[in-house]
Amino acid sequence: MIENDTERWPSLANLRTYLTADMRANPRDPKAQIVLIGLRFCQVAMGKPTRIRPISYPLVFAYRVLTEFFLGIELRPKTRIGPGLSIYHGYGLVVNDHCVLGKNVVLRNGVTIGHRIAGGGVPTIGDSVEVGAGAIVLGEISIGDGARIGAGSVVLASVNANCAVAGNPARAINTMKADTHAVASSVTNKNDVGGSHTPLADARSVQRVDDTHE
Repeated sequence: MIENDTERWPSLANLRTYLTADMRANPRDPKAQIVLIGLRFCQVAMGKPTRIRPISYPLVFAYRVLTEFFLGIELRPKTRIGPGLSIYHGYGLVVNDHCVLGKNVVLRNGVTIGHRIAGGGVPTIGDSVEVGAGAIVLGEISIGDGARIGAGSVVLASVNANCAVAGNPARAINTMKADTHAVASSVTNKNDVGGSHTPLADARSVQRVDDTHE
């Protein structure tokens, strides 16, 4: 899980690191690359998400017009996002600007990440999380490192690290060891998806989320 602002907000000193990771995460995808280049330059111009420099306003305005009105992607510069974000297709993607995303996160078209009620809490997404097309992740919850969320899932509870979930509401398919993807057992928090008290979904009914860029 991300630990500090330097891992989710670029500065002029580490902008190249962020851009390199973002470009590598989106090979042969100029739309995603344009979105992320614009995002990172806006973030550097803004300075900090809590104290935005007025000089950044024209750049942020241009970025939002391009992404929201023309590309159908709502990924605002105020959102704290670690390097290596991968965007598959992207159309219909909506991320609340109070959300926090870790490194090497994968988002697909139609994904919604935000609050359940206006002004409520929003998700924190860990490192290397993959979210399937059309999935909805809502509320003040945490998605652990390496988790996978199936296409079309509705996630309203926290998901443990290296756990695959799917369905509406989302249920655990399995819990994977980070290195072997073997099925693991036992977590004790019954309020979290992937806990030992959570019913398992039928893995055969779940659309795979490990597709590649088209």
